[in-house]
Amino acid sequence: MVKKIPGVVVVAALFGSHFPVFATEATSDGFPPAQNVSYYHAPGPDLASDGSAAPSGGTQYLFLAGSAFTPRTSSQTVSYPGGGCSFSDNALTTSLELPEGATVQGVRLYYYNNGLPSSVGLFLTAYTGAGGTSDLLTGSSSEDTGYASEYFAASTPLSIDYAGQSYVLTATMNSGQRLCGMRVFYSP
Repeated sequence: MVKKIPGVVVVAALFGSHFPVFATEATSDGFPPAQNVSYYHAPGPDLASDGSAAPSGGTQYLFLAGSAFTPRTSSQTVSYPGGGCSFSDNALTTSLELPEGATVQGVRLYYYNNGLPSSVGLFLTAYTGAGGTSDLLTGSSSEDTGYASEYFAASTPLSIDYAGQSYVLTATMNSGQRLCGMRVFYSP
């Protein structure tokens, strides 16, 4: 079908089921595929005793997949080995968008480590727009093998105030590790 619009030609083709689309992800980094894996979940106030999400009394979650994080510098590379996970040789960041006035209780870090004695770093940073920064929450993973998640509590609840600053989540990692996500535990 061709439809003419002044100055523009729009062509639409409907292929039906004769042209299926397949997507595969390359894992040239030697990691196992990120499908059907078991996570070790370290305890935290954001989990029930069975490991499931446990918000109560108005607490909520914002989960950001590792693949939603972008490179901090223009020269670094990012690989996407699958399952929403990412790897980079430098920091990966994403903007944190919560309701004005929300109170952050902590952040759960989801990651993969292939057995190397190093950690995935987590940072929740405030930027003032005038060059000022403040790391409001930091953490380092402690599990050495496989997929895991760990909760990092804010020392005091962090109130979101967009009038004076913006908020960014950052992850750092070394070879043999993946960022698979961060889940922010907050009260609106």
